Amino acid sequence: MSITYLGYFFIALLIGCGGPVQAGINSTLAKTLGHPLLGAVTNTMVATLVILIVMITFRVPLPTLKAISSAPWYAWFGGFIGAFAVFGALNYAPKMGAAAYVSVTILGIVSASLVLDHFGAIGFQKNPITISKLFGAGLVICGMTIIQFQR
Repeated sequence: MSITYLGYFFIALLIGCGGPVQAGINSTLAKTLGHPLLGAVTNTMVATLVILIVMITFRVPLPTLKAISSAPWYAWFGGFIGAFAVFGALNYAPKMGAAAYVSVTILGIVSASLVLDHFGAIGFQKNPITISKLFGAGLVICGMTIIQFQR
């Protein structure tokens, strides 16, 4: 394992740790504001503001109309999926518990990732499903099941 990959690993780990923390924070905000959608829109507005500040700081140039129009149709659904993920986390994580919610989402992440990699879909390189990857996914299912039934 290269040093660069190890760096990516730890950054991804920290990002993953943020998921349940974000769900709890957003849930608290939703309760304070009176509705889960208000928590979700506030989260999205703050995220947009932070990204705009970073873009201005790093002087990221805006894309041309040609570049925008050349994006595949499905490229515009990332924001929809992100909004659904934020709303889902802040609405369901408090009802299920952080570990139960995250374990189910990890199962979804692993399942979708295996399929996307296998077919090289939506910009990923082809990386076929193997028996060892299926075994790993099975272990994720076992872990998720244990977490779900320990509630």
